[in-house]
Amino acid sequence: MISITDTLVPVLAMILAGFLIQRSNFLPASFWPPAEKLTYFLLLPATLIHSLAGKRIGDLPWVKIMFTVEGAVIASALLVALWWLPNRQMGGPAFTSLFQGGVRFNTFVALALAENMFGKDGLMLAALGAGFMIVLINVLCVSVFSVAVTHRSGIDLKRLLVDLARNPLILGCVIGVGINALGVTLPKAIDGILTMGGKAAFPVGLMAVGAAYRVGHLRQHWQPLAVSSAIQFLCKPAIAWALAGYFGLSGMAVGVAVLLFSVPTAPSAYILSRQMGGDHDSMAAIITAQTCLSFLTLPVTIALLR
Repeated sequence: MISITDTLVPVLAMILAGFLIQRSNFLPASFWPPAEKLTYFLLLPATLIHSLAGKRIGDLPWVKIMFTVEGAVIASALLVALWWLPNRQMGGPAFTSLFQGGVRFNTFVALALAENMFGKDGLMLAALGAGFMIVLINVLCVSVFSVAVTHRSGIDLKRLLVDLARNPLILGCVIGVGINALGVTLPKAIDGILTMGGKAAFPVGLMAVGAAYRVGHLRQHWQPLAVSSAIQFLCKPAIAWALAGYFGLSGMAVGVAVLLFSVPTAPSAYILSRQMGGDHDSMAAIITAQTCLSFLTLPVTIALLR
């Protein structure tokens, strides 16, 4: 329980800091849009490149891990889509919040928990699984925004491909994976720059979430919040556990796979929602509520794993 608290409290503290800064007018309201843009186009891609470029797969069961996590991501996306089909009155922008709330995962919390529970070996497995997930999740999310928000009248395949190719998060993943595949070692100076940029991404992104939060949002957006949280904390861990057994993972690898799908949604979901025309108010409510709920759900999940 101590490791869970130590991991989640900083996340909530950054959200609360952004909320208090905005309400106290310590910084002008005009500060937050440029901060969000900086995070989305520079800081988050730096994080992805740094985290993916230096990972060594070695003798790890990477194929089984890949099938497990990719299968669970696709299954969660299908669950969200199936719920939306008879509930399309929700609208495209709100659906993007529901989708991100049910599909994305908080990389920071997942990796920190994996290291706390399983040590360096667990962290390596979690980073490997996260690397496989990040590219697919961003492709799915950008595709949903392109279809549900930008092109409501129909799917423009050419425009969709352009949106994917220009997305900075996907570009960061592609660059990181490419560097890894080529076996290139980044110069220490470049690696240091990416590390510093990555360290700034999480606090700035979390404070932007807090700055956008309104007390009434939880009540106003209860439906996407409830559905996405049910998928995030109930369906996804069960699916990950089932797929891990089906593909032959065992021991620590199963625990890591379940952990990756037991954490709240990612703060970067808010940045993507702001930049691509989604319902960022409901997204902020989902991120904040799921982070709070994880204090209750994660101890239960970890107790079951043990």
